[in-house]
Amino acid sequence: MDLATLGEKDIAANLESYIKCFSKDAREIFEHFKFVEFIGQLIDADLLYKIVQKVRQTDLSPQAISNHDMGLVFEELIRRFAESSNETAGEHFTPRDIVRLTTALVLMEDDDALTKEGIVRTIDDPTAGTGGFLSSSMEYVFELNPQAAIKGYGQEVNNIKLGNTL
Repeated sequence: MDLATLGEKDIAANLESYIKCFSKDAREIFEHFKFVEFIGQLIDADLLYKIVQKVRQTDLSPQAISNHDMGLVFEELIRRFAESSNETAGEHFTPRDIVRLTTALVLMEDDDALTKEGIVRTIDDPTAGTGGFLSSSMEYVFELNPQAAIKGYGQEVNNIKLGNTL
């Protein structure tokens, strides 16, 4: 099931079933924001179908939304999550502008080498978190040299769980 196949009838039940297919970690986010209750509010306001259709029609692909812009969306979600948990957003992410500045400062000494033909680089972030520094580093190199061959690796240990290699 995906948003395009939720249908017009039983959309709330279908949407809840759709959400149940996400990973445990993703479902925890929906639970934290009391999404099922929000679905009920949307039904009461006769807006659920309209909103699902609007989201379904929105192109969120990497071709439509840059990594930077998606990072800004993610930051906003983290900020709202932090506010609702009485925490500061900075405990959960580094703002994209800081990531970009830091990346540029770390890599700028290699600008000449990175523009050469046949350049191959491996970028490793052993504390990847959301992957912002890793993806920003890769973008930086590609801006200097679109033909560069880059391998990116990252992992994160959070709550004693190993993250995925990027």
